[in-house]
Amino acid sequence: MKRTRVSTQDFLERLLPAASLDDGCLRLWRAACRADGDADALGASVALLDRLCDLGRMRRISRAGTGDATELTYRDLSTLDVVTLIVPARQAEPGAGPATQQPPGTTPQEATQPDRRLLEAVAASSRRNDLAGALEHLVELLRGVYLCERVSLNISREVGVAHPATLAELDDILRTSGGASIAPERVRRQVEESGQALHVPDLGADPAFAKRPGARARGSAIVAPLRAEGYVYGVLEAWRSAPRAFEPRTVAAAAFIAEFAAGLIRRRLEVEEMVFIDQVTQIHNRRYFEEQLEREMERSRRTGNAMALLIADLDDFKRVNDTLGHTAGDSVLRQAARLLTENARQVDIVARYGGEEFSVILPDVTAESARAAAERMLWTIAEHRFATGSEATPWWNLTVSVGGALFPVDAQTRAELVDRADRVALYAAKRAGKNRVVFWSDSGTRQP
Repeated sequence: MKRTRVSTQDFLERLLPAASLDDGCLRLWRAACRADGDADALGASVALLDRLCDLGRMRRISRAGTGDATELTYRDLSTLDVVTLIVPARQAEPGAGPATQQPPGTTPQEATQPDRRLLEAVAASSRRNDLAGALEHLVELLRGVYLCERVSLNISREVGVAHPATLAELDDILRTSGGASIAPERVRRQVEESGQALHVPDLGADPAFAKRPGARARGSAIVAPLRAEGYVYGVLEAWRSAPRAFEPRTVAAAAFIAEFAAGLIRRRLEVEEMVFIDQVTQIHNRRYFEEQLEREMERSRRTGNAMALLIADLDDFKRVNDTLGHTAGDSVLRQAARLLTENARQVDIVARYGGEEFSVILPDVTAESARAAAERMLWTIAEHRFATGSEATPWWNLTVSVGGALFPVDAQTRAELVDRADRVALYAAKRAGKNRVVFWSDSGTRQP
């Protein structure tokens, strides 16, 4: 049976859909597709793949010379697929070195080629539906297979600020910079900025670690960047209590797992942008709220700490739409969303619940602190002058009514919690004259 020849464009489109590439990669992609002849197409393809290696999306895992030709092998770090190109030797020279730093004392094969057991285990993590479970699988892989006594994923401060709610769901696995990590902050920053893994065989002999308290000043450590497509989300740290405890293959495995974990984090944030963001207000939507409420209730059961649900409804918002139109109404909603988000804690989750209603999940609170947060929301909205974009009425004043309930104090199930914060407490605030906070415990409907 005759084999059908696949064009360069078809091959690249299957491997790297154009919609997934940035501007620089897209130019190289087009150059490969438009090249005259196989030699030019291969050269442009190599340039594209090397560019993706620089961005952390792919890794070159081998380079073998065969006479006048060179066999280049790459691995897609998202799918773990392998791509092999045979190109004229001269075209392989510009990108001859591997894209990632080799750990000291390793051969290129040891440093860049994960073994089959590691690949199968890492691939299993990508089949997990939840990010927390997938990352926990990778952490346990380093602990169980590579005997790391301590493993932590540390998200950089900038990422934590930009995506607080998303990363809050990973509290049990991720630790933000500044926590009790193995490496000093300056070392973590160095790894983040360089994008290269760092292996410290003897912490006690390294000046950067010698002043660390307790066990963190002894043993050996690996600090690898959580790097995906040119962006570093933080670092992975692995530690063993004995000096010189990590073999070169373990260092390479930790660096590979860190890259794969970063890809999972990146994909989760991209999915959130597409699926979980309300297009009008640019904050989280109802779907995200539903997902996170269940997660936070489960965490509350596990930790024994109470959480609160607040439902806030802008008073008489319909008048804005009726008087000034929906464009002005959308602007007011965006401003209200921004005010609520800016006045929430980093761990709080603010979402558009529907229409002019917003929901706020407050993890780890007391009744007093939840009430104080609700009162702060009330005051923030009442004090703000909302810009409408209308020449006739450029400013508009609004108030908000807030209903709240605590879990597990006021409710034992998700349905009860939502009902008591929304239908009972919020409605009580509306009936009492609006512009006020009412918790279910205040509403007079508490059952004995």
